[in-house]
Amino acid sequence: MSKRSKERIDKKLRELTARNWGNSLERCIQRLNSYLSGWLGFFKVCTQAERRTFQKLDAHIRRRLRAIVLKQWKRKRTIAKRLIRLGIKPRTAWRNVYEKKRSWWAMSHTFVVERGLGIAYFKGRGLLSLAERHRELTARLDSAPKQLELVLG
Repeated sequence: MSKRSKERIDKKLRELTARNWGNSLERCIQRLNSYLSGWLGFFKVCTQAERRTFQKLDAHIRRRLRAIVLKQWKRKRTIAKRLIRLGIKPRTAWRNVYEKKRSWWAMSHTFVVERGLGIAYFKGRGLLSLAERHRELTARLDSAPKQLELVLG
């Protein structure tokens, strides 16, 4: 994948996951999935390095979505209560949310928020994982029948 392609996908992800997103998280995920499935179809055949790029993109997308969710929850009190509902210990949630004054972006990368709003959280809401989808697509390519050789002679 060229540098230009990486820059283009980063720009498109910023557009699709804007911080001032006014709709629901489900709508954002729906738009992301439609774009990412087409994008992945174009980059279906790739090297091992691109597979790592897919994993990094997955992590970046989840972080952007976490920032959107935190902004939708608005207040630190609400954030802490929702994290507790997601299985974070109450003391840990309250301490980490009120520990420092952080932006939505900075808070989206804290351990507590990453654990509460992790892979399973977004998978449950239907987010397409580029790395998993690529594995599925390449598995189908590997299992496709091979072309038979014609023996002349």
